[in-house]
Formats: sequence, C-alpha cells, structure tokens
Amino acid sequence: MLATPPVARAKDVPYVPTPPEVVEGMLDMAALKAGERLIDLGSGDGRIPRAAARRGATALGVELDSNLVARARSLTRLEGLEERARFVRDDLFTVSLRDADVVTLYLLPAVNERLKPKLLNEMKPGARVVSHAFDMGDWPHDEFREIADKRVYRWTIPAIAGGEWQLVRDDGRMSRLMLDQRYSRISGTLDGRAVSGAQLVGAALSFVAEGITHRGTVGDRRIVGEGWRAERID
Repeated sequence: MLATPPVARAKDVPYVPTPPEVVEGMLDMAALKAGERLIDLGSGDGRIPRAAARRGATALGVELDSNLVARARSLTRLEGLEERARFVRDDLFTVSLRDADVVTLYLLPAVNERLKPKLLNEMKPGARVVSHAFDMGDWPHDEFREIADKRVYRWTIPAIAGGEWQLVRDDGRMSRLMLDQRYSRISGTLDGRAVSGAQLVGAALSFVAEGITHRGTVGDRRIVGEGWRAERID
C-alpha cells in the first residue's frame, strides 16, 4: 500500500493497493521460503502477508489505519491463515525488524529514505528488502524488475565488513586487511596492496589477493574464511 510517515498518512495519502501480480512478483524477487519471516510495512488490507502465509512463511503486517488492520484480520480469518499472518496497528518507524528475513514496502521516496538506516541497522545480513515503485536513493538496488508495468526493487542487507582486520592464514602467517565499505560495495588492501574482485553479498565476502581468491563469512568481530580467518582491530 502507499503510505506517508505515520502522523500524516491518513489525511494526505489514499490507500493504494498493490496489484496481485505485483504482490506475487515481489515475493518471487525476495525468494521467500517456507519458514521465513516477512514484515510488511504499511500493510493495508494485508494482501502481502497473506500471500506470504500461503507460501508457508510467517508474516506480520504493520499498519496505522485501524480500519485496514481490522479488514486484514477479517480476510486472514476467512482464508484460515491466522496461524501464519497477523497484523498490528503500529508505527513502522519503531516496530522491530530484527527477526525479519524479508521486509516489503510500498511507501514514498522520503519515507524510504527515513527508513533506510533502520533497515540497515536492524535487519540481519542476508535479509532482503523489496519495494514497490520507489528506490532507496543512494543505496544501489541488487535487482530491478517491471511487473505488470510497475517498478519493483530488491536489496540485500550487507554485513558490516568495513574497517581494519588482522588476517591469519592456517599456516600462521599474518597480514593486515583494510576494507572500505559503502552499502554492499567493497574495496580494500592486504598489507598495503590493493585487492581485486571484492564482493559482499549479505555476510558472504570474497576478494582476490596475491593471486588467491579469499572467501569468508563476516561476523560482528570475525571473518571465518576457507584457509584463513580475520579478527577486527579496534
């Protein structure tokens, strides 16, 4: 649905539902799996959470309009999906996103911009964000599709890989790894020499140094690699 920030939404912007084919396309782009958790911000009549529930996911719809929340709950009961889809009247800027594997939204550009830090800071690496109609400003999307003449964007939440790391190979040799990060874009040096082919997808990091491809998984303070590991240096 189309929404504005909570204080203005009901007065300034009418409810605009997402077409069914776009709903299904958004879930396809998210690669939503059974057992995953989806949160729909500005959920309207609940069509996205209900579609997610039909795919075996669990879903939460967050909506400010109490009438729309009531309608979403009624439609969910009619479909027998209450165990998988639920709806709350809440502020989309304060609801927790920490458990979400997928967040879907159909908001306005200014609202997306305000939400961007929350998405990046709260959602776990590898989680996906899918937006109907509007992008995220300077955060480059990972995928774009036109579905039934509507624009749909997808992003993957990156791990925090930027900073200084001490890399230790399995044979005990140590190096200094410096990584620069902007969203999922990564560059860096190993012992002062530039690495190449650096990529960050969720928590999966890869780069080439000294002719060797390094692959690892980024955690809060450690990167666990194949034949190497790295510890963050404060």
